[in-house]
Amino acid sequence: MSPIGRVFIVLNVVLAGAFLAFAGTHLQKQHSFKSRYETEVTGRKADLDRLSAEKAALEKERNNFENAKTSVQTQFEAAQVAMGKLEDENKRLTDQNNSFQNSYQQLVSAAEAAKTEMKAAFTQAKAAYDLALESQKVKDSAVGEKDAALAENRNLKNNIEELNATVAKKDLEIAGLNKDKSELGMLVKVAETNGFLRSMAAPNLSGLVTTARGGLATIQVTENPGGVDIARAIESGNVSFAIYDASGYKAEAVAQSYEASANAVFCKIKPVKGEVKQGDRAATKTN
Repeated sequence: MSPIGRVFIVLNVVLAGAFLAFAGTHLQKQHSFKSRYETEVTGRKADLDRLSAEKAALEKERNNFENAKTSVQTQFEAAQVAMGKLEDENKRLTDQNNSFQNSYQQLVSAAEAAKTEMKAAFTQAKAAYDLALESQKVKDSAVGEKDAALAENRNLKNNIEELNATVAKKDLEIAGLNKDKSELGMLVKVAETNGFLRSMAAPNLSGLVTTARGGLATIQVTENPGGVDIARAIESGNVSFAIYDASGYKAEAVAQSYEASANAVFCKIKPVKGEVKQGDRAATKTN
């Protein structure tokens, strides 16, 4: 075969291949368009079915709404009729209640009047009862006061007789004491003539100053070895304390009274040296 023939054969083969490729490509595109068309048709059919179903559902819902509207309209008309009846009944009951209210007010007025009359009658009865009771109390009180006065008079007579006897006895005792006092006074004067000092008869007492202010002091008695009757000793006028501390003698405290419950002596201070303070020592005899 000549070279030219071979060229034509090869060219025919190439062109045939190109045609086959072109035809295959267009055939494939045609198949793709067909598939897409069929898919679109199927989708449109599904949309149509869905819209048909929605239309049917909406028509059914509209019918139900119409039925419900008719039912509500019927119920509304029935309710209006019932409301009219209730308004008529309410008006009747209101009129009846007003009538009852008027009757009630009349009954209340009558009850108030009766209550006022009963209260006035009760007040009068109570006043009469209180007056009678008060009269009885006055009578009983007068009788009681009379009996008490008689009893008191008897007691006073008895007390006067007892007091007279006591006074007579005391007069005798005072006369005896005055006699003893006179004799003792004479003995003291004789003793003082012979060198006796009144301070030598003072009881032996020791204590502590508990308070000291304004020329006055209170001395707590801590030692009373002789068991002296302090109150009686003070009455005799011969009790005084020497006040001192570590620095020495500070003042003289003259006893004025004795408080047995506190075992303390109330004194007037005669300062000598220094200030009397709480805690200072005190003694009737320093030697």
